[in-house]
Amino acid sequence: MNNSPIDQLQARVGGFLKARGLENLENPVAQLMRQTLQELNFVSLDDFEVQKEILNRLRERVKALEARVAELEGKTGSTPT
Repeated sequence: MNNSPIDQLQARVGGFLKARGLENLENPVAQLMRQTLQELNFVSLDDFEVQKEILNRLRERVKALEARVAELEGKTGSTPT
């Protein structure tokens, strides 16, 4: 069995339906869930964390560049347009 979040959710819902005697709904509900969740284009937590770190580094770089531009503008007496 695959341990993807979609499969885990499907298994939990299947267990919920079986416990209530609704086994006949398990397959259609599972298909609907899988189709809907796959259309949402989720990313893994690892990929999210990598992108978050890249964004944080880029923010710091922009701050540094803005400070450097302000410093250079101060030396030349020019103002931003």
